[in-house]
Amino acid sequence: MSSMTRRQLGGLALGAGFAAASPSASAQAWPARPVAVVVPWPAGGAADALARSVAQDFTGRFGQSFVVDNRSGANGNIGAAAVARAAPDGHTLMITTNGPITNNTLLYRSMPFNPVTDLTPIVLLAELPLVIAARSQMPYRSLQALIVHAQANPGRVNCGTPPPGSAAHLAVELLMHRAGIRLNLIPYRGSAPLTNDLLAGAVDMAIDLVTTHLPHIQAGTLRALGVTSTAPIAQLPGVLPVQAQGVPNYQATGWISLLGPARMPEEVIGRLNAAGNAYLAIDGTEALLPRLGLTPLGGTPTDLTRRMAAEVAQWRPIIQAANISID
Repeated sequence: MSSMTRRQLGGLALGAGFAAASPSASAQAWPARPVAVVVPWPAGGAADALARSVAQDFTGRFGQSFVVDNRSGANGNIGAAAVARAAPDGHTLMITTNGPITNNTLLYRSMPFNPVTDLTPIVLLAELPLVIAARSQMPYRSLQALIVHAQANPGRVNCGTPPPGSAAHLAVELLMHRAGIRLNLIPYRGSAPLTNDLLAGAVDMAIDLVTTHLPHIQAGTLRALGVTSTAPIAQLPGVLPVQAQGVPNYQATGWISLLGPARMPEEVIGRLNAAGNAYLAIDGTEALLPRLGLTPLGGTPTDLTRRMAAEVAQWRPIIQAANISID
């Protein structure tokens, strides 16, 4: 889904507000106490920063405290499972990247919850694009040049990847699948050691978060070859999407959304969806999201439901072909 304009987001918020104009008694009383916003990741990441901004905004909108609760572990499954088990009264919510609600169902042999039946989609908040970066000393100055080089030298281009099953790792697998190339994948525990080795020349290229590579791209030590979203991004306006450079059907982004337990009252869902879209339309959000490497999305609960289903459908054959498993 492409990002929306402020006018479109405002219209969605207004429409959702009308939909919830006659709430039930229980919805009228909500929120009756502080609302826990579970983030199934450690503090400090993009999802956590966005959740804290949303929580602050919602506290003002609803007149009740929205408090971020970081519950990390098992690639997001621990926090997400806690939300799935919570009472569906709107006082426990979750802001998460897509892993625990989509890709983990393909990566884990067993899950402690079912994202489709145990969670309520509320609103897509933002997309988390990635960037393909290469050492500036490498001979290829474009993505097509890299692809031609990799086709002529299968398995000889060293590509560093964050942990198996991460969004960046899957983006590399999708690039190899769609472009018909074979890279020598070198896994790392995280972005910091990977970036150090990329700058030192131990690996030739990597796909990672925009915020990870942007300072080095701006310094000229890394060269941006493409972004993994379907449209250019504000942080790298001159860098074309992979799909626009001749790699068909390529989109490999993370995204962040707001969800709750299954069987939440429709009126509460409508109010939260309206608030999420309104949050994305304010000036402060437009300044914050690019700093976090995010692109605003927005939309209806149905849009989020469809995005979840499309994500699973896209990655299932990729993960199966690469035989990727976490447990």
